[in-house]
Amino acid sequence: MNRKKRILFLTESHKLASGFGTYSKEVLQRLHKTNKYDILELACYAKSSDLTDSKWKVVGVAPEDHETDYAKLHKDPLVQWGVIKFDEVCTQYQPDIVASYRDPWMDAYISDSVLLPFFNWVWMPTIDSAPQKHEWVYNLFNRCDSLLAYSEYGIRTLEKETKGRVVPVACAYPGVNKQELNIIPNKKQHKKSLELPEDSIIFGTVMRNQKRKMFPELMKTFSEFLNTSPKEIANKSYLYFHTSYPEKGAWEFSDLIQELGLSSKVLCTYKCRICKHYFPSIFKDAITVCKKCGNNSCVFPGVSDGIEHKDLINIYNLIDLYIQYAICEGFGMPQVEAAACGVPIASTYYSAMEDIVDAVNGFRIEPKLSREMETNADRSGPNNERLLQIMKSFANMSPDQIKQKRLETRSLCINKYDWDKTAKVWEKTFDSIENKKLPWDSSALMKPIPNDYPKNLNNLQFMEWIFSELVQDKYHLYNYKMMAYVKSLDLAVRIFDKTLNPITQKSVFEEFKGLSSKRFNIDQLRLQTINNSGESNV
Repeated sequence: MNRKKRILFLTESHKLASGFGTYSKEVLQRLHKTNKYDILELACYAKSSDLTDSKWKVVGVAPEDHETDYAKLHKDPLVQWGVIKFDEVCTQYQPDIVASYRDPWMDAYISDSVLLPFFNWVWMPTIDSAPQKHEWVYNLFNRCDSLLAYSEYGIRTLEKETKGRVVPVACAYPGVNKQELNIIPNKKQHKKSLELPEDSIIFGTVMRNQKRKMFPELMKTFSEFLNTSPKEIANKSYLYFHTSYPEKGAWEFSDLIQELGLSSKVLCTYKCRICKHYFPSIFKDAITVCKKCGNNSCVFPGVSDGIEHKDLINIYNLIDLYIQYAICEGFGMPQVEAAACGVPIASTYYSAMEDIVDAVNGFRIEPKLSREMETNADRSGPNNERLLQIMKSFANMSPDQIKQKRLETRSLCINKYDWDKTAKVWEKTFDSIENKKLPWDSSALMKPIPNDYPKNLNNLQFMEWIFSELVQDKYHLYNYKMMAYVKSLDLAVRIFDKTLNPITQKSVFEEFKGLSSKRFNIDQLRLQTINNSGESNV
């Protein structure tokens, strides 16, 4: 191959202030600097018109103002994640490699693409608990060409569950920008400069306001800490939240703070929507007055309008003990960002969090596992007793002990979590791939779609016909997906989607006919693109 390898990255957007967004920015800019690859980013939560200043090519999935018809379709989460744009961009760009590192439900549609035979799929899905869904393990993870993991926990989990049949080839865990995130030596002066008590003890967290983050239990434990600690400690102790509020389907902070009597004890970050000034403050509900411009325009920073990543050093260095209290995590990047700033961490000792807390010699919050109905995976419930012990123990550490702990935490963190090392894992993976896929100018893959189905087949034979003659994707023959449909057809109700709705061969034919028609049309679009312009490049 004389030209550079073409790599299509599926991202949220490298400009978003989210974990996935930060990962994209840090990894893509390093791979771009190697000058070894032709990179195109498919950014799911951005418009193309908002990304024209990027150093590499970017196509946004979000609709432009004039795309009114597409905007209606875009209300579907699958469309937001790229299910429509992906095939269109692939036919134009003709990548050698497609790389993705998002949640399984966001990237699952890649496995159904008719274009899969033309590119190598390198995937790093989040593994945040055990056991993983069988449909992910046996229908998705083993279909990609190279599987990476966010954490050692992810590798251990898949290796154990599949008895070594599905094992990621490497771990490309997130890193930290050790130039941006560092220890501010004089913590007292730093707190004072941001109008917080210089002798305060601040327990804090940087987490999305989501169901799986145990904000209520963290508040309850902090309330218990205040009630059972000596007054001289309780009076100067605070709980800091750098998060978003309000959000749909999220925790109601105002009610929780009032219920637990913490109105003068919870600190939050506010950012002005007008002048962009940010500052820490006692919780003042969803909106408050800006200290700089005087407008009633300060809100909690969110993913799409957060504070600059380089400014997070000021937030993390306000915190004395960072707490990641979650039921599970695919990684949990704020833990390593806090550790890079020399902030000791306490985390739930489960999922990827256990790797991080061990790596930086943090405080383990032993999990209390139970099975979650929605996912059939083990999740950790709260262990408030253990968290309370950690908080009290930390509050009684001497200044010298805390200083040594800060230095140790940063040293251990930056030696392990390094964005240069992360990008090298991807680079090594890409360079090891020999392109043995079909040429993009190959003849048609899909035959015309049948208008009807044979009526004389038993359910097993029928599903064989569905995947070999209708969908024309023999990967699924006798695989997890096919056998799930056979079972449901035998019982005459849909078991796999838990609806118990009636299912017949006719309804299955109609269901898969839509997917098959899409696959046929995309294959025709590929041929048309080749015939019209030869080898293309978005």
